[in-house]
Amino acid sequence: MVAFTFDDGPDPVQTKRLLDGLQERNAKATFFVVGMKIDPEQQDVRTKTNIQLIQRMQAEGHEIGNHTYTHCYLSQATPSQVYKELSKTSQIIEMITGAKPKYMRPPGGGSLTAPWVRKIASPMITVCWSGVDTRDWECRNVTKMVDQIVKSVRDGSIVLLHDNYATSVETAFQAMDRLAGEGYRFVTVDTLLSRNLGTEYQLNPMRIYSAMYPGDLSKLQKKELQNA
Repeated sequence: MVAFTFDDGPDPVQTKRLLDGLQERNAKATFFVVGMKIDPEQQDVRTKTNIQLIQRMQAEGHEIGNHTYTHCYLSQATPSQVYKELSKTSQIIEMITGAKPKYMRPPGGGSLTAPWVRKIASPMITVCWSGVDTRDWECRNVTKMVDQIVKSVRDGSIVLLHDNYATSVETAFQAMDRLAGEGYRFVTVDTLLSRNLGTEYQLNPMRIYSAMYPGDLSKLQKKELQNA
């Protein structure tokens, strides 16, 4: 299994196209959304459509994660700003979906996410990616990006793309089609990270999760440790 993740959305055009293609492929994905793009208080003509896309993501079984409110680098902000960026986005997601997000992705990745940031984000789990970063915001070459994904992916990888570029959406489709031929199925981050938990283990909000390979317990914690 592999988790395709999409940052910085939703986008009224490309996210809809992506959802259509995921539905056709019976694939699930995780969307790390920017809070201000789905905030009803924002005076933006795209907001209503974006909110409807969030509702569709939920209805179709995708995961919705927190990618901050303004897409700021959290470790460069103050603790109060970090709290506001994350809590406001979680509140908006909960208002739309009825559920708080379980996962958070920090803009810039794990290198910009200090332990004190993860503590504020808790109980949300910090999710990055496993070496499968096409830099699609910079590289718009679909063939090159598809080849990179297919060559890099292994069972348990988390792939990073963005759902506001047409080339990224096309890359996702072509990569999925090729990986499906190799026996991969496409799951949410929650499904992937839960694969090794069983009844004994749980995820640790102070760790950064970039993959979850079969049988890997290295970043899990026993449940009794949390409750002790």
